[in-house]
Amino acid sequence: MITILIAGEKHLSIPNLPRNSRHTLISSKPFPSGRYPLERFWHPFNSLNSWQAFNKKYQVIHAFNSIQYTNKPWFVTFEDHRFLYRNPKNKFAEKIYNILNERLALENCQYLIAISDYAKLRFINRTQDWSIAHKLQEKLVVISPNFAVRTNQHKTYNPNDKLQLIFVGNHLARKGGIVALRLAKKAEILGLPIHIHIVSGLKHGAGVPTDYPDSSKYADDLKLLDLQNVSLYQNIPNEQVLNLLSQSHFQILATLHDTYGYSVIEGFSVATPAITTNICALPEFVHPGENGYHLELPINEIRHWLNWMHGEKTKTDEYWEIVNSTYDYLAEAALQKILQFFDRNDKRSHYEYLSLGALTQAKNFHNAVKYNDFFDNLYATASKLI
Repeated sequence: MITILIAGEKHLSIPNLPRNSRHTLISSKPFPSGRYPLERFWHPFNSLNSWQAFNKKYQVIHAFNSIQYTNKPWFVTFEDHRFLYRNPKNKFAEKIYNILNERLALENCQYLIAISDYAKLRFINRTQDWSIAHKLQEKLVVISPNFAVRTNQHKTYNPNDKLQLIFVGNHLARKGGIVALRLAKKAEILGLPIHIHIVSGLKHGAGVPTDYPDSSKYADDLKLLDLQNVSLYQNIPNEQVLNLLSQSHFQILATLHDTYGYSVIEGFSVATPAITTNICALPEFVHPGENGYHLELPINEIRHWLNWMHGEKTKTDEYWEIVNSTYDYLAEAALQKILQFFDRNDKRSHYEYLSLGALTQAKNFHNAVKYNDFFDNLYATASKLI
């Protein structure tokens, strides 16, 4: 048994670590520890987290979205290219950034672990002109996030029951909560037997990628939370979210941008198929007609929504017209998928097929038991290099 230091971003580490490791995992602290770590003043100090003093010695470092300045064997898991040091503001920063980025090519950096083919694509695009690009690509692997599989049986569907849909996402507009609410309104007008559960902190507007920054534009959509066929859940524990996912027929994530989409895999772990957009990593595990459906958006060569604007352009009336019409388009597209489902003569067996497909995806590609052994063996092998 060895000790592994976990460094970097916690939100990424949780679904990308062994869940029941035979080794000891300890968490790093900001360098130095205290209320004002140096990384708050300059991000590259984040690379010194492994220098923090510990009561226990450690043999291996597993970093998340973080390049570590260390001589110990280490790995880094990342969700896209943004963990790389980039866009220096002066010559000094450029020199430091280069030194830190080049540590990825050293022998003690064992693997560069992308959580998806999308993450791998972003990384390769960002580093393809670097002199060390070939060394980095030799270490580059894709290892999917993992979750506990919570059921062994697919779900059944009773056509006499209301169709239960669930949206999970703190960012209401970016992840598709606005789409889900507009879908609920359409269902109410048509008298469709649909109920939509919204699990969200309702964050929207300025500071959220893809959102129109003026939150007042979303006021009419927020009123839809009062519809009779909508239930809102805020600040609930993950176990309750999983219970809601297990009780729902479909999860809906009509997101405009998402580096992964963990909630979809958690839904798969309870055999709940998904309705998602076709952006970023989502097409890698949501397969139309097998474990869910796609709502097609125009995308570019790196699988981003083609009409996404950035910076000052997001404040224009033109951008609001773009996002507003896109929410409408996705809500209508989702409605058509559901109407097509209702119209099927074999909807009971078709639903069971989708549910089984969701569960199979979770078991075969995101199974925490499988990845527990994988990471434990990875750490043990690396520790022998000391």
